[in-house]
This record gives sequence, C-alpha cells and structure tokens, in this order.
Amino acid sequence: PISKLSSYESKLLLISIDTAFAICAFSAALLLTSQFNFERLDLLFTRALPLLIFLRLIAFFYYKTYSPIIRYIGEKDFRNVILAVGASSLVFYLIMWLYPQPFGPKELLPIVLIDYFVLLILMSGVRSLLRLFFEQMRVQPSSRLNTVIFGAGEMGVILERVLSQSAAHNFQVMAFFDDNPQIKHKRLNGAQVYDPAQSFHRVVEKYKIRYAIIAINKLEDERRIWFINLCLQYHIKILKVPTPESWINNRLNVGQLAKINFEDLLSRPPIRLSEDRIRAGVGGKVVLVTGCAGSIGSEIVRQVLRFQPKLLIGVDQAETPLVDLTLEQHEAVKADVLRTIIADVRDYDKLRTIFERYRPDYVFHAAAYKHVPIMERFPEEAVKSNVMGTKHVANLAGEFGAHKFVMISTDKVVNSTNVMGASKGIAELYVQSLNGMGDNRTQYITTRFGNVLGSNGSVVPIFKRQIESRQPLTVTHPDVTRYFMTIPEACQLVLEAGTMGQGGEIFVFDMGEPVRIVDLAEKMIQLAGMTRGRDIEIVFTGLRPGEKLTEELFAAEEGLIPTHHEKIRKAEVRRYAVQELHQSIEYLIELARRGHSPHDVVAQMKEILPSFQSRNSVFSDSNQLRSSKMEEI
Repeated sequence: PISKLSSYESKLLLISIDTAFAICAFSAALLLTSQFNFERLDLLFTRALPLLIFLRLIAFFYYKTYSPIIRYIGEKDFRNVILAVGASSLVFYLIMWLYPQPFGPKELLPIVLIDYFVLLILMSGVRSLLRLFFEQMRVQPSSRLNTVIFGAGEMGVILERVLSQSAAHNFQVMAFFDDNPQIKHKRLNGAQVYDPAQSFHRVVEKYKIRYAIIAINKLEDERRIWFINLCLQYHIKILKVPTPESWINNRLNVGQLAKINFEDLLSRPPIRLSEDRIRAGVGGKVVLVTGCAGSIGSEIVRQVLRFQPKLLIGVDQAETPLVDLTLEQHEAVKADVLRTIIADVRDYDKLRTIFERYRPDYVFHAAAYKHVPIMERFPEEAVKSNVMGTKHVANLAGEFGAHKFVMISTDKVVNSTNVMGASKGIAELYVQSLNGMGDNRTQYITTRFGNVLGSNGSVVPIFKRQIESRQPLTVTHPDVTRYFMTIPEACQLVLEAGTMGQGGEIFVFDMGEPVRIVDLAEKMIQLAGMTRGRDIEIVFTGLRPGEKLTEELFAAEEGLIPTHHEKIRKAEVRRYAVQELHQSIEYLIELARRGHSPHDVVAQMKEILPSFQSRNSVFSDSNQLRSSKMEEI
C-alpha cells in the first residue's frame, strides 16, 4: 500500500505522476487550441514536448516538489508547485518565442497558459487527495475524537491547521463556535461556524462531540466560565490553547494544549499593579525571601525578579525544591541576580551570617508550617518555626537596617481554632510590636489572605492526586467553605502591599466570594471528564482537628480601612503591652524548645492570644482553664 512506501519510492512515484501530468496538460492545451486536431500531436513528441519535459524536471528538482511529507503538506508546498510550474512555463515560452517553430507567436501564448493552469490543477489536486487519504488512514473512526473549537479567529484557524497537519493525536475538528455574528454559518476548512448560545446542544448531538478546545487569546472571564460550565454539563473534556508568548519557537504544538483547571472557573478582574511604585521599591535593592522554595515564596521570587533587584537572596531548608527553583531561574542565577541558600529560620546563627553578609533592604518572610492537622499534633514545632523563626528574621531585619519587613500571614489567625493559625497570630503580634520600637527604623508590614490554589497546603493538589488514582475525594463537611486566590494573584498583592505600607499595617486581601469545597470537588471531577457517583465518589470525613466550617479574613473589632488599591484593605491594629508580650512569647518559645508537654505549649499560646479557642481538638478542654494576661492599651 502507498502508506508503506519508502522515502525514495514515494519521491519517485510523485515525480513520475507529475511528469505524466505534464504530458497530459500539454496534450490538452494543444488539442484545445487546435480544436481537437489530432494530426498536430506528432509535433508533441518531436519538438516541443521533450523541451518542456526537460524544463519541468529541472524546475521540479530545483523547487523539490517531489519531497514533501504528504500527510503534512501545507501552503509552502503548494507555493513550490506554483513556482516550479510557473518558472518552467515562462522559460518554455521565451525559448519558443525566440525560435517560433512549430508554433507561431499568436498561438503560443494560449497553449502555454492553458498548459500552466491544467498542470497546476492536476499537481495540486493529487497532493490534496493524497493528504486526505493519509488523514483517513491515520484516524480510524473508532479512535476519532470529535472536537469543536471555541473561537474562529486567527488563533482558532492556526489551531485547526495544526490539528489537521499533525499525526500525534486523534482530534477531528467537526465545527467551530464563535460569538461573532458576521462569521456565523460560514465555513473554515470545511467546518461550519456556529453560535454557541443557539446551537450548542444541536452541534454536540449531531457530531458526538467529545472534546472542546478554547482558542481565544483574550477571552473575558464571564464568557470563558459560561462556556466551560456548558461543556461540563454535556461531559465534554475541555482544553485550551496557551498564550502565543509561550509557544515553542513561535509555533503552536499539539502537546502544548493544556487542560482546564479550577483556576479557570474563578471570575476575577485582572489585578492592576502600581508597577512604578513596586519598581521604585525593590528595583536595584537587595531582597531576601524566606521559604523561597515553597509555593508562595517561589512565586514571590519570580515576581520580584521582574522588577530587576540588585540581588535576590532565597532562603529555604528544603533541598530538592531549592534545587528546582535554581534550575528554573538559571538565567538569574547565571547573572548573579539570584542566590539560593539552604538555611532554617530556626537557626539564628546561620540567619545572622546571611544578614551580615548581604544586608537586605527588603525582607519577605514566607517560611512557615501551614498544615492545620499536622500542627495540631506538634504544636511545639509550629511555635519553633512560625513564632521563633519569625522572631529571628524580624529581629535581624531591624538590627541590620532593612527598609521593610513583610510577613506572609493567613486568614486562620482570625478567631483561631487551631494551633497553626494561633502560631501565625502570635507571630503577627510580635511583628507589629517591633514597628517604631526604640531605634528600629524598619517598617514592619503584615499581609493576610486565605487559601491559595495550588499551594502546598491547598486542597486542590490533594483532589488531583485522588482523581488520578481513582480514589474517592475526601471532603470534611458538606457545608465547609474557604476563600481562594491564585498564587500569582496573592504574590502580586504581597508586593503591592509591601511597597505601599509605611509600617505597622496589617493588609487584608479581597479574596472574592467563599467557595464550597464540595462544589470545588464536583467541578474537578467534571474537569477530569468523570461523573460523581458513576466514576468517582465524594466522601465526607468530618472536620479535622482545629478546622472551622468557614474562615474569616478579619476580626470584628479590627475593622477595615480602604487603600488606594481596590483589592487591598487595612485592618485596624490593636496595641498591646509590648514588654509583657515579649516576655510571654519568650516563655512560649522556651516551652517549645525544652520539650514541654503540648498541652503546656498550647495553654501558653492561649494566654498570649485570648481569641484562640481550640475546636474539635485534644486541646479543647483548656479553653476555659486560662485567664488572659494581656491588656489592650
């Protein structure tokens, strides 16, 4: 069969076909111009035809019309056919015009033109037919993935062309969807354009659509979410074309098509950063980021590098993620703009050495333990990392004259019900107490936000792993809700808040509306092309130790003050007796360091943070056993 021919055999076959077509085309031109006078055909084989075939062969070899991979044939290959036929026809015409035998000048031009167009049609036609043949051979009906493209603009056309020319997939484009009324009911490469609002159900049923690919570069959030939800209703798997900036060598590849994530279902206006303010802040400065290899810390590193710091120091105690970050940012490392250091924020001596050597202007403190159930089991570790570690970094920032110290906090500090949130709340108190203290000129700023999609502590990676292994998705309670934000969103707002702050503020981010975790689980099941109850289950496991049904971003007594940025507000900070606060925190750290009972550690945390009320925890009994030693001033 033709599909089994070797490269040499396929080239020989194609050039033989083209040569035969050249003979047929010239014969047709001669007969048409002579009104089918067959007596003139003898001239074909004695004078004109040998010269023409010789010229055709030279042109075929020069333009390599015999060498395309038929299944991938495209515009450039058809252009070479046009050039080869045109060039050989032009040379033939000039030679016959200079030596006008056996044709006169008047009858020569019609013969050459008819010959040119007939040969062009024959050669182009056979290539199109061969490509269609290979296309049919490539995709068997049983394995065909009937696909619709959302977007019939430039990107949609590019995607259709890539899919039609690639053998690395089974996608068959059956139709386009587009909102533009001017192209409705028109066709692109044989596929009709439909209005999704009017024809979605009919198209899906008619063509048995299994995949939808979004191919619109700047699609409005509302429209994107509407189309994704529409596809999910019909159990259609959804992919999207990446932005042109991420295409390899400026060309789209089928392997770059990405799955739709839960982040794509979040309707948020784009964040507008005060880039000049941020560049004026961190640009040309020495910046230190703790926890730089974590999900939040690594994104802060990426964001800060955009604003061209003089030097960025990344500190983390996790070896493998630190190596991954170094490899990812190899250009910055090579330019000596980024230096990564293995260090633990609990190691004061190592931190002091880092501050002595680099004397950072900005410190972004993202290092922390964040998993609620684990910290409920090991409260002493939460204290050592989240309280003592923060104390070390904050003190050194002030001692070595850092301009700003920005702490990454969490919504779990508000009316804490778990050890993790309480430890971060105590760290917040300590950081706020340092602002304006003594000769300390460092501006201490706290940023507070909720769950970050895709972060190490997020439920999304857990759901992904459970879906991949076909395990039931575990949700703690049918009514549990959480605030969510994407990692880039959160880190952009951290930079914005860090540069706008003057010291002593707690900045609270606008997280949008809370999301029911069970709804998130159902959407992720649908995005994986599955159905709840049939392919995978959702199991309710009960609230874990320390968990709430709902989270809060600020306490009622804190209040909120708007800032110049619509997504950042400022909480009113409460003041405490600083000396007593510091003594209580030192005592808490000593309890944790010396291995005292977890109950003793948690009891002291509750002395420092009166709003800390353990819930669904082994420490719940101690809620009523403490008396506050803290007095607001």
